[in-house]
Amino acid sequence: MNDDRRTVERLLSCCDAIYRVLGEVAPRCANDTYVVRIHEMSRAYGSLALAMRTYLGNTSVAPLPIVQEVLTSSFAGDPTGAMTLYAMAVAVGPRLLVSLRDARDGVTAPEVRELIDRAALVTVGEIRTIAEVSANQVPIEDPSWLASARQLVDTLENSGNAESLGFLG
Repeated sequence: MNDDRRTVERLLSCCDAIYRVLGEVAPRCANDTYVVRIHEMSRAYGSLALAMRTYLGNTSVAPLPIVQEVLTSSFAGDPTGAMTLYAMAVAVGPRLLVSLRDARDGVTAPEVRELIDRAALVTVGEIRTIAEVSANQVPIEDPSWLASARQLVDTLENSGNAESLGFLG
């Protein structure tokens, strides 16, 4: 298997994890603003996953477990959806961007570079949109919420994903 194909498979595993978890939690969020944001984010990552599946053809790729764990835990810790947005903006999104940057340097096919660039644009756009949506919400100052949010970052760090998701490049 060539490196470009392996890179797309690994990227698909991350985008598919985001798509699936966000798609499951969006309709269950207690905050309507977050329902819409998480639903739209799920759709954006679902579109990326579809493009990657199209590139790969008939290949089965499992969602990345650490991303599933962090996003699932984020919703369990706060059913409003605020912590799920935090998880994407602070824990998963930035690490995905570093992984994409690292992966881009190692690919040779222009269509794979385009998939990586598209994933980076979606991720940056979602982080910015989360910041815009969050600016209009009441700040969360509950110590237990903050501790749970920190635990999401700790989960990634303790799994060897301190700076990136460690599966690309």
